[in-house]
Amino acid sequence: KHEAKIKSLTDYMQNMEQKRRQLEESQDSLNEELAKLRAQEKMHEVSFKDKEKEHLTRLQDAEEMKKALEQQMESHREAHQKQLSRLRDEIEEKQKIIDEIRDMNQKLQLEQEKLSADYDKLKIEDQEREMKLEKLILLNDKREQAREDLKGLEETVARELQTLHNLRKLFVQDLTTRVKKSVELDSDDGGGSAAQKQKISFLENNLEQLTKVHKQV
Repeated sequence: KHEAKIKSLTDYMQNMEQKRRQLEESQDSLNEELAKLRAQEKMHEVSFKDKEKEHLTRLQDAEEMKKALEQQMESHREAHQKQLSRLRDEIEEKQKIIDEIRDMNQKLQLEQEKLSADYDKLKIEDQEREMKLEKLILLNDKREQAREDLKGLEETVARELQTLHNLRKLFVQDLTTRVKKSVELDSDDGGGSAAQKQKISFLENNLEQLTKVHKQV
């Protein structure tokens, strides 16, 4: 819109300049006509010098015509000067408007460039945030997967521990029963043999080791 207005004002200034030239040409034409009339007047004065009395009326008419033409020329000259002055004022005013519009257009261009730079910066920051968000989502998915895997592993370990606990319980019961039977037999044999005692010691050591392993697990 600013460029269209500048073009319109420029065309208007060119039109005013053309009118000014036409007025100057009109003034030149009137000057030429006045010069011709003055030349004719001089020729009349030379041709009819001896007949001045006879042609006094014509000379008076010519003088009146001359005065009328001079008055007309003066009137045209004044009008021409006023019109030129007005045109100059209008041209200066339009030139000021054009300069203001150009300054405003330049400011708008600078603001547009700044906004474009800010937009590019925000776009890059937004892309970076999206990349970080995608990484966080991926990391969170991995954590959730790891949590699910750990949960399954914990359940598996719990089942294995329960199974081991049950086996240990059965083993302890079986071992206790065997020890009791062995002790009863040893009592019947008068204190038992050294082999039976060694077997009982071996079983007790195995039981202790199994208990330690179970606690570690």
